[in-house]
Amino acid sequence: MPELSLKSPVLPVGEPNRPAEPVGAAQAIILGSSDGTFSPDMLELVLDAICHNEPFKTRVLQAIAEKGARFSGYPELLAYLQSFVFDLVRDDDGELGFDPFEIHEALSAYKRRVNESLDAYDPKTKPNPDAVFWPNPKRDPSRTIYDTLPYIENLGLITKETPVGSAGSCFAFEFARNLQRRGFNYVVTETEAEDAAAGVYVDGYDPKNPYARFSANYGILFNTPSFRQLAEKAFDVRRPRRILVPSHLQIGKTEKIPIYVDPFRENVYFRTREAYEANYEKHMNAIREAFLRSEFFVVTLGLNECWEFVPDGSVLSRNPRELDLYPLMRRRILSVEENVANVQALIDIVRAHNPDFKLIISVSPIPFLATTRGHEQHVVVANAHSKAVLRVAAEELVKANRNAFYFPSYELVTICTQNPWSPDGRHVTDETVERVMQLFDAQFVH
Repeated sequence: MPELSLKSPVLPVGEPNRPAEPVGAAQAIILGSSDGTFSPDMLELVLDAICHNEPFKTRVLQAIAEKGARFSGYPELLAYLQSFVFDLVRDDDGELGFDPFEIHEALSAYKRRVNESLDAYDPKTKPNPDAVFWPNPKRDPSRTIYDTLPYIENLGLITKETPVGSAGSCFAFEFARNLQRRGFNYVVTETEAEDAAAGVYVDGYDPKNPYARFSANYGILFNTPSFRQLAEKAFDVRRPRRILVPSHLQIGKTEKIPIYVDPFRENVYFRTREAYEANYEKHMNAIREAFLRSEFFVVTLGLNECWEFVPDGSVLSRNPRELDLYPLMRRRILSVEENVANVQALIDIVRAHNPDFKLIISVSPIPFLATTRGHEQHVVVANAHSKAVLRVAAEELVKANRNAFYFPSYELVTICTQNPWSPDGRHVTDETVERVMQLFDAQFVH
């Protein structure tokens, strides 16, 4: 297909092989009349919209002309056409030059399309009447965007007994903590306390904090390949190379202790190599158990930028900056299609072992800390692109999968909350988290 340029003609969107008006046509088509009835031009276009069948169109127009029929609206015209086509089906002698049954099916499909179009902006026919029009306090002082929860209807899928797991970014941790605090059945298969006793530390671990940050100690996950790798590792589809990088962990202001870092487990540190080896299969089992026990699993998509480990194609959750791994890495900007494929792999792998597995997909509202595209895009622009790509990917996944649901926490934070941000301008306030959970309850909780 040739690339469009400023001089290229813009092609009309529509079904192929439809006749178009010749270039340079002299007169405009009249689609109405002064008395409110359908003009002859409008009748022809309606028949073209039903189906491109010239013998049928000629027959209808002749019948209308002979009767001098006039139609003041779609209901009248559709009633006439339905009766006309019914007579054709009943009296078909095989010499019409077209199949009246095909015309009947096309007319039925056209009627559905028209009804859907007429219904499109009608709030009375929607589960949530407030979902159609953007809140405008000048039109309705009782409604503003900042008191809006952007959902359609309560699905009633989750109770406090429903097993719910999660993985994702720091925003996802807020979600997990809130579920646990409110007494939901949040799935935990690996605790930070038990790992700490074995020389495995999750960054930020606080013995006084009773809440797990994720279902297992996989660490923070930002990009969709990391979710895919989580399922691949858990069910032995594919595992990245076992890699450790020596580093140091800052304790207080002066003390540093030697540690090892697994670049595929962000913010998880190992006191010794032996601690890593002893933890490896235990952690794989914990991931697998989290997937098997969860009826609902919440993933938060964070970035479409990632770093790929060139020797085997595995992807890091964040970046290799502190690990000095740049000679082995290359940066990637993931497309909508790649993001869809990665999460689809997660769904397919887990459902092969847990057919009841249901996925709730959200997009993290937390903006980039930094972008790898600074040579071509400002971090603000790169962040907007990333969120747009992930949001479209989420939409495609929900359309393609039974029991996959989109949770609009991104829209709630970035659009429907007046002051969502903490002083750093990136993380959300506790009050914002409370609003996110109100939305979760309104959309999912029975």
